[in-house]
Amino acid sequence: MASSDSWQEKAREKQLALNNLIPSEWKLSESILENLPKNLTIIPSQCNILSSLDLEITDIDQIEELAALIAQGKYSARQVTEAYCKRAAIAHQLVNCLAEIFFLQAFERADYLDNYYRSSGGKTIGPLHGIPISLKDQFNIKGIETAMGYVGYLGHIEERNSILVDILLSLGGILYVKTALPQTIMFGETKSNLLGRTINPLNRELSCGGSSGGEGSLVAMKGSICGLGTDIGGSIRFPSAVNGIYGMRPSSGRIPYGYVKNSLDGLESVTSVIGPMTRSLSNIYFLFKSILETKPWLIDPQVHNIPWREDLFQEGRKEKLSFGVILFDQIVQLSPPVKRAMNMAIKALEQAGHEIIEWDTTDHPQGNNFLVKMFSSDGGEDIRKALELSGEPLMSGAFIGSAETEMSVYETWQENVARRDYAIKYLEKWNQTKEKTSTGRPIDGILSPIYALPAYPHDFKLTVGYTGIANLLQLSSVILPVTRVDPKLDQITDDYRQTKVLNEYDQLVKETYTDPSVFENCVVGLQVMCRRLEDEKAIGMAMVLENALKLYQ
Repeated sequence: MASSDSWQEKAREKQLALNNLIPSEWKLSESILENLPKNLTIIPSQCNILSSLDLEITDIDQIEELAALIAQGKYSARQVTEAYCKRAAIAHQLVNCLAEIFFLQAFERADYLDNYYRSSGGKTIGPLHGIPISLKDQFNIKGIETAMGYVGYLGHIEERNSILVDILLSLGGILYVKTALPQTIMFGETKSNLLGRTINPLNRELSCGGSSGGEGSLVAMKGSICGLGTDIGGSIRFPSAVNGIYGMRPSSGRIPYGYVKNSLDGLESVTSVIGPMTRSLSNIYFLFKSILETKPWLIDPQVHNIPWREDLFQEGRKEKLSFGVILFDQIVQLSPPVKRAMNMAIKALEQAGHEIIEWDTTDHPQGNNFLVKMFSSDGGEDIRKALELSGEPLMSGAFIGSAETEMSVYETWQENVARRDYAIKYLEKWNQTKEKTSTGRPIDGILSPIYALPAYPHDFKLTVGYTGIANLLQLSSVILPVTRVDPKLDQITDDYRQTKVLNEYDQLVKETYTDPSVFENCVVGLQVMCRRLEDEKAIGMAMVLENALKLYQ
């Protein structure tokens, strides 16, 4: 039976409860909070809350390195956990990134791991022994709420873990926070009536992206070494790009989704996937491989029986690769910093001996239309039911279906057939590129922007022309930061100023990119996409790109 409290009162109580879970000695001073810089990432090292040991631990970007230091006894699991809990608490006060805080449970888990280490003569439970892992607030953890951005889901205490949560624990991981996501999840922004708005730590005047924006901002603040988000249209890739971190959107059926909550749950035409959001490509490699080594297909029937394939990973690291390149999604044209990032990547790859072939995107708008129809095929019923639980209103800008978009079962089937035919033609187009490459084989993968802008303002009307194709066709995608917006190099040129505006979304991009100073300290992220289920290859090709960029620069 619903409580008589208003949804506003429930939201205020939740926000206050979160704040009260942060110890007083970890609270930022009023003088800091009243004089915030645009770049919030500088504050943790200056606020006098983190010890030199805390900073030393949280500045380590590589999971494997940190795990090795724990295994060697240099750091205890408790020391690492305390450092990350402190830094996550600081991050939350600055960017509002947390949905659930359970530091005490994390300390108990850390103490258990330390006792195991001591009593076993220095053995560890698994490759993640003592590593804190953050989770988007869709994952179920026994004894903790999964509100998922809805006021109406408050008070629902989970009775079992998500399958992936059990796997992370079996690997030795420590869970300490769940991160903010937007109401409905179908949003390139992170805001809800429940928790308010999460902001971009690189530039607090801009959006942190969505829907995995809490994860993106927490990782950028180094309040997490690695977190797990979800992606159905770009929800890992937008936050990874705009927060300047690394991410992966694997194909469906590699990482277990069992007992993970979702909006549009049951939509099988386009499925949401889970992927890591982190601070290095090696972390993506390490975590993805570690999860697969637990054989998740034995406990989640939707996971394919595909172990880690080292041969496919090495295939993505060949001396000569062919990259298809997307420079325009047929909707929004690239702003100067994103265009420069693409040009840098192209030149770096060519200098390293790889081949570039422009990718034809004239069929991408048709693919986007499939996505929109599928996302709205329930007529908005799933989201409306969640809102009705509390009476809270729909957030402005949220994507929701209507009576006009609702499809019958038969209409959905026909749409699935049309999508299948589209996917076959897309593969034909991919395979035909062997006639253009010098390797004698089709392109190995596709290099693409995430969006036309390096980041975007709050409440921006976002399009998924650069990201949605991976969701529709279940392509593997790995995201990496490429360059920082430069006040000199990214000035508006006459060519950009005179470029013909193509539509309202293109107009919005041009109106937003008024000067590089608007995007001060922002990073441009790009993605490498490979065929469906070629996740290992996508990781390898992203590493090739990063190495090429280092040599080029």
